[in-house]
Amino acid sequence: MSAIDPSILDRLKDFVSISDLSRDGRLKLPPERALCEHFDMHRTSVRNVLSVLQSLGFIERKQGSGTFLKMPEPVFIQLYFELALKLNYISVDHLETAREMFEREIVQAAAVNHLDSELERLEVLCNKIVNSTDVMEGLQADYDFHEQLAIMAKNPAILIIFQGLSSVLKKVLHQRRVLARQSSVAQEKTNKTHIAIVDAVKTRNRTRARQAMDQHFETWNQQTLRSYRQETDSVAEK
Repeated sequence: MSAIDPSILDRLKDFVSISDLSRDGRLKLPPERALCEHFDMHRTSVRNVLSVLQSLGFIERKQGSGTFLKMPEPVFIQLYFELALKLNYISVDHLETAREMFEREIVQAAAVNHLDSELERLEVLCNKIVNSTDVMEGLQADYDFHEQLAIMAKNPAILIIFQGLSSVLKKVLHQRRVLARQSSVAQEKTNKTHIAIVDAVKTRNRTRARQAMDQHFETWNQQTLRSYRQETDSVAEK
C-alpha cells in the first residue's frame, strides 16, 4: 500500500468528487483513461489504486459496466478498532465505555423511532436470551438484541459505529459473558434487565428507555465482573 501515491483514502475522496449517477442510481466512477487525465496519473497507478480500493470493499468493478462506489462491509471498521486495541491506542475499558454511551442514546432513539415489526423481533431475541439453554446461542442472541436496538434507532451512522465497537467487544469480553451465563444468579439478573428494556421501548418513552439501559449496564457489569473474578481467583488457588 505504501507504493500508492499519495494515499489510498485520499485518492478515493478524489475519485468520489468526480463520480456520476448511473442509470440505476448508483455512483459510477469515470473510465480509467478519464481518471488518468483528470488527476494526471499513470494508468498503472490508477489501476493500483482501484485494485486496493476494491480489496477494501469501497468499489465494485463489473466487466462491461464500469466501476461503482459501494459501502464497505462493517469488517473494515471492525479491523480499525481491532488494530487500535492491538496497538494499545485504545483499551477494552475505552471500548466498553464508548459502547455504553452509544447504547444509552441508541435505546432512546429506538423507543421513539421503532416500527412494530422491529419491536416484535426485539421481543423474539429477548425470549431467546431468557430461554436459551445453549451458552453460545444465548451470547449470539444477546449481541443481536443490542444490534436490533441500533437498527431501530434509524440512524445509519450510529449503526456503523456500533457494529465496529460491538464486534471487537464481542471477542474481548467473551470469557466474561460465558462465565456470567454459567451462573444462574447472574444470568437471571441480566435477563431481567433485557426484559425491562423491551418493556421500556414499548412505551415509546425516552426517559424510561434510558433508565432501563442504565440498569442493564449496572447489573451486567456487576454480575460479569463478579463471575470473572471468581473464576480467576479459583484458577490462582490451584
